[in-house]
Amino acid sequence: MPERRPLLRRAAYLAAVTTTVGVFAGSLAGIASTQGQAKPNGDAAALARKLQHREDVRMSSHGHCHRAPVAPASPTSQRAV
Repeated sequence: MPERRPLLRRAAYLAAVTTTVGVFAGSLAGIASTQGQAKPNGDAAALARKLQHREDVRMSSHGHCHRAPVAPASPTSQRAV
């Protein structure tokens, strides 16, 4: 029986990996199949608008920043070292 344990252990490991990969692939397929089907007037859209409104109110209540926005550095504007 001791010579069967490594074989059983490998078979169990292979079954676990196969199951995990299958479940992951299935969840990705489920996510992909629902893309583009969100309703603009649904619950998720209402929640997104509510959160955006809260963020807008929070940012406006801190006053306006008087500094100019900083543009990201382009590779040509950086000095060579």
